[in-house]
Amino acid sequence: MIKKIVLTTFLFSFSAFAQEVAIAKASVENLPESYGEYLTEFLLKNTEHAVPLKKGSEPLYVIYPSLSWEGKAYNLCIKVYKANNLYSSSCVTVSFAEDIYQRLKTLKNSEFFNLKEIPQNTINIKVKINTNPQYDKIKLVSQRGDSLTRYVSVAKEGNGVNVGSGFVNLNTIVLDEEASAKVFKLLIENNKIEKVIVE
Repeated sequence: MIKKIVLTTFLFSFSAFAQEVAIAKASVENLPESYGEYLTEFLLKNTEHAVPLKKGSEPLYVIYPSLSWEGKAYNLCIKVYKANNLYSSSCVTVSFAEDIYQRLKTLKNSEFFNLKEIPQNTINIKVKINTNPQYDKIKLVSQRGDSLTRYVSVAKEGNGVNVGSGFVNLNTIVLDEEASAKVFKLLIENNKIEKVIVE
């Protein structure tokens, strides 16, 4: 009898700790709309016990992520609601999208928000541009002006992930919306861009 009580208590405690957390679609402001879709997809894939928030459902815990570009920085907030009441709210600010994953890890909360460990990969990307850059290193930005990367090396040959098109503006490549969204997705997945292959 005692064994049954102990086992029941253990199972109850485990189920409470491993409570599913619903994640709402991320809202974005002053950024390409597709960033919100990729951020939501990333959080669902990499947050422990996460499920998508479905219309009409009433989960106990819901995470509402939001991402904005203000004052030359990304502001990413994670709000956790418990039974429709705000339970916690945490935000991080980064200047480059390539830093988002590492800063998100600082919001780790073993009960509600716990990102999985993702090893960092170094990659090259390919971008079709209107003219050759005059600099050895360039920065990648979107048409909304948000800074995706710090300065990275440029090459005219090599292999890399095709992301789309952009145009050169001095020492910056301004990516179109589709390309910037693909780069954003790669960066939040903890990929480090080492080189941009221009075509």
